[in-house]
Amino acid sequence: MRAFTFRCSLFLLCWIYTLILSNMPASPEREKALSLFVDAIREDSSLQNNLNLLASAEDLKAFVDNIDSSITGQALIPHEQATSPPKITVDSGILEANIPWRLLRCPGGPLVLQMICSKINFALWIETC
Repeated sequence: MRAFTFRCSLFLLCWIYTLILSNMPASPEREKALSLFVDAIREDSSLQNNLNLLASAEDLKAFVDNIDSSITGQALIPHEQATSPPKITVDSGILEANIPWRLLRCPGGPLVLQMICSKINFALWIETC
């Protein structure tokens, strides 16, 4: 039953991304911003430490805007959702400051970056509208 709930949560997140927040995926060129965001954080331990200090959606927005303001889709997500098996994993890893991350593709929807930090878990994507 618990596995079913996790799958439903992931499906619901993908559905929200696809139908409400983004009518269609961004172009591959614009989606590269998510990989570049991970690269920027991977190369700077102070950014990783700051990421682990974020505690709110407002903190997340300010942090993301300082790195790449083109990443406009943002949401805090529950730990269960951040750790549930995705439909399609594009890339994943763990940063030096013990921050797991993964890029996943929602079927028919956008590329999504999920990160699990000390105080918050979040998803980022490129909005098309």
